[in-house]
Amino acid sequence: MDRGYTVFAFQTEGYDSEVLLALLNEREFEAFSEEDNTLLGYIANPNVRQELIETLDSWQGQWHGGYTREAIPHRNWNEVWESSFQPVAVDKYCYIRAAFHDPAPAGFKHEIVIAPRMAFGTGHHATTFMMLQAMSSLDFRNKVVLDFGCGTGILAVVAALEGADHVLGVDIQPEAIENSLEHADLHGVIRQCQFLKGGLDLAAGQTFDIILANINSHVIAGHINELKDMLKPGGYLLLSGIMIYDRPMLGNDIAYQPLEMLSEKEKGEWLQLTLKKSEKQQSD
Repeated sequence: MDRGYTVFAFQTEGYDSEVLLALLNEREFEAFSEEDNTLLGYIANPNVRQELIETLDSWQGQWHGGYTREAIPHRNWNEVWESSFQPVAVDKYCYIRAAFHDPAPAGFKHEIVIAPRMAFGTGHHATTFMMLQAMSSLDFRNKVVLDFGCGTGILAVVAALEGADHVLGVDIQPEAIENSLEHADLHGVIRQCQFLKGGLDLAAGQTFDIILANINSHVIAGHINELKDMLKPGGYLLLSGIMIYDRPMLGNDIAYQPLEMLSEKEKGEWLQLTLKKSEKQQSD
């Protein structure tokens, strides 16, 4: 099986790269970086299908100014990743770096070391950044947590470091599960974490004190009622991966009881929502 990747280099000068990134993230792209009005999207070679190419071509002039593509052998990914990855500081709460970077400066509550893999969610993107900010205000001690669309597993690892009893992470990408397991092991929280390949149905029948869903607007909208049902009374639901123009998509599903909106934050073109479920169950 071809384990290599293809990098698509999209020209974004004069275009909204955040919108393009969101659209690509709804496809099968697994990692992104930006440099000099160019958005780089990495995708496993088996997923470079004709339908995808036709879609990317149709976006030219609307979401990008054209693109090139180049095959990258799997063995070279570490070099590509190491050349582009820079540490990220989320306030004084969390410092995210790679093993080849210097240790975090003094004063950070958590230091997260990232292994070079093809998985989304390193803290560079506004959605992960805002999710970590929102997590910093919650009490995870002795809680049961769901990370829906766990990506690199950063959010799950931080939840476990904050004292969660159990964290279940699910993701449809096998690379994400491998990456998340590696990060949980690296940070000494592997016993608190469980990562499963698949969708939300893997958490069916369970309830959670805190649910983290940093994924995308369409997936959240399609599963919002399930997420509400899985959330314990008094529990917290943290959502991101939502573009500002997609906010109406969630509509009344998050506007009324049993959910209460605690905060709605913006960073660039992205939203992060923190909601709390009512302590009391509504009567029929």
